[in-house]
Amino acid sequence: MADTVKNAVEQAVDGVKNLAVNNNNENEQPKPQQAKKEKKKKGADSESGRPLEMDPPPQYIADRNVIFDKVKAEQDVWIARQPREDITVTLASGDTRIGKAWELTPAQIARDISKSLYERTVVARVDGELWDLDRPFEKSSKLELLDFDHPEGKKVFWHSSAHILGEACERHYGCSLCIGPPVSDGFYYEMALPDGGAVQAADYKPLEKVAEKAIKEKQTFERLTLTKQQLLDMFAYNKYKQHIISDKIPDGTSTTVYRCGPLIDLCRGPHIPHAGRIKAFQIMKVCQVSTHPYDQPLIFHPELRIIFPW
Repeated sequence: MADTVKNAVEQAVDGVKNLAVNNNNENEQPKPQQAKKEKKKKGADSESGRPLEMDPPPQYIADRNVIFDKVKAEQDVWIARQPREDITVTLASGDTRIGKAWELTPAQIARDISKSLYERTVVARVDGELWDLDRPFEKSSKLELLDFDHPEGKKVFWHSSAHILGEACERHYGCSLCIGPPVSDGFYYEMALPDGGAVQAADYKPLEKVAEKAIKEKQTFERLTLTKQQLLDMFAYNKYKQHIISDKIPDGTSTTVYRCGPLIDLCRGPHIPHAGRIKAFQIMKVCQVSTHPYDQPLIFHPELRIIFPW
């Protein structure tokens, strides 16, 4: 297990380098009159007594959103100014579709072919680059539509699921997230809990409940490009993100973040269109280790896997 986690972490760190774009006593039986359930602490929704979600939520969530919304408004203006030239998109079958640059998306093409194709498509590949289904084409391109059975589609699906896990952890613990990559049979997220706390098995179900709320809401994944300084400002509260940004993103360049519900995370993407695509979510185990790839103090690595009915 240690080797598996170590290898996954190393792979995730390697990925960061490419960010730049420019887990009762069984013998005792209670007496009938003692079988009453203990009252939960007020506001608690887990066996550990911790509230299901922090109230109020961590301040860093609102602070991130301020920066995200400001830059997104600027980006939307820039996109609106781009020329809507006629483009041709060529599918793997050789068929073509005509549309406008900065308007036509892989999702539209998939829907036009069939509803079932769109629903089973996880991600697009545009001119060899993985591409969000709702991200517009910028020029004439070649298009592939990848489903969960494709290795890259499966990786994207699990990566998006990891973001939902990260959101649940922030909402439940108010933790500092580090990296959350997909692995061969699921995904995990590294995090540091406030005051050096640890993830408990009693928190599995509450975390799953918060994740299920995000899934039910069909939260969309929004992509945004930020400069290095904007990233440092956005993640000023998180020493792990600060280390990644300072160490792995060259000065003068930019990279992307993705927002899903209240979570905003440093991420190359791409992602599934919305969280509603995730049909089942289960935490399988927690792995706590005392080392970290960035030589930071003790950090907890919850190795959290999901089960799919695909």
